[in-house]
Amino acid sequence: MFKFLSRNTYPKPVFSQNHPWLWFSLKFIGTHSKEKSFTISYLIDICGFPPHRAESLSKRMNFKTREKPDTVIQFLNNLGFSQTNTLKIIRSVPEMLRTDPNKILQQKIDFLKSKGFSDSDIRCIITGYPSILRAGLKGEIIPCFDFFNNMFESQHKFMKTVVRYSGILCNLAKCSALNIQYLKDEGVPESIIIRFVEYFPRTLKVPSNRFKGLLQEVQDLGFNPLRLQFVIAVHIKVCLSRSTWARKEGVYRKWGWSDDDIAVAFRGHPFCMSISESKIEDAMDFLVNKLGFQVSDIAKYPVVLSMSLVKRIIPRGSVVLVLKSKGLVTKLNLGRIFRYDEKYFLDRFIYRHEKEADKLLKLYKAKLSLAG
Repeated sequence: MFKFLSRNTYPKPVFSQNHPWLWFSLKFIGTHSKEKSFTISYLIDICGFPPHRAESLSKRMNFKTREKPDTVIQFLNNLGFSQTNTLKIIRSVPEMLRTDPNKILQQKIDFLKSKGFSDSDIRCIITGYPSILRAGLKGEIIPCFDFFNNMFESQHKFMKTVVRYSGILCNLAKCSALNIQYLKDEGVPESIIIRFVEYFPRTLKVPSNRFKGLLQEVQDLGFNPLRLQFVIAVHIKVCLSRSTWARKEGVYRKWGWSDDDIAVAFRGHPFCMSISESKIEDAMDFLVNKLGFQVSDIAKYPVVLSMSLVKRIIPRGSVVLVLKSKGLVTKLNLGRIFRYDEKYFLDRFIYRHEKEADKLLKLYKAKLSLAG
């Protein structure tokens, strides 16, 4: 049970066998000096902090007994958090160990429950963004909830957004409200702003000066603020560092895309810049070197690059390769091959060729089976 004691590592938090959620301290073990303060020992032995972090934290938080921090841990236990998530929360918001959870933390739980969030929702909200426990209820959480909830057609829709990213309930004045105003100033319709908040809530947390600059960059690339693609492009720009963006451009240029091709592709399908470099390479290799498409064709239909290589591109492409070799197809169209559902593909590229249908279907299913 205590194998870690013989290793040259720091002890991990452990549980009592009789009461698995009652944590106990193994005092002064390993390299722990007897001179260590109780706070430092507790942070290391109970919460799993590395010594340097525990010592740093002890300079701004201190407790002489374990009563208060134990109460916090028990509070999280009562909410149904796993050991892993309890550790994650405490390490993210260590100052909560010196609070009275039945007063400060319980108020936030009660507010969320009053809005219809289930116990499971609340656990997701806290584990997904533990810093929400730092936010003031009246100063941040309630104003944020009311601000965004009033934007949505239904509270249920907004609640799903909160569960997905609870950070949206913080920093309204510093980021979110101002960024939304910038979108309005650019002429983005309310309906698109709501979809932006619903699907990309994290993007609203970007510092407002950077957010405003990215809006200008997206406009300079030719995006129309009246279309959903505009806010998707803003989201992609937020997610990618300049160095990552440059690497993606480099991969596309390697395959022969010009700056205009990259701009056309990004306007048509902004997610083409969020695809991994290896996926771009593999998809381009198959589409260009095996199927014979021109790179300019792919730039005009970049959504194909986001499709699954093993579930769509290779199975369908393999069928088309056979048809091409037999002269049964001459002009290839990316959209017709890859865009439509399976029924359309089977009817157009397999069943209509009666003599080859059985072999083509067998090939198609064999390639699909490789996807697992």
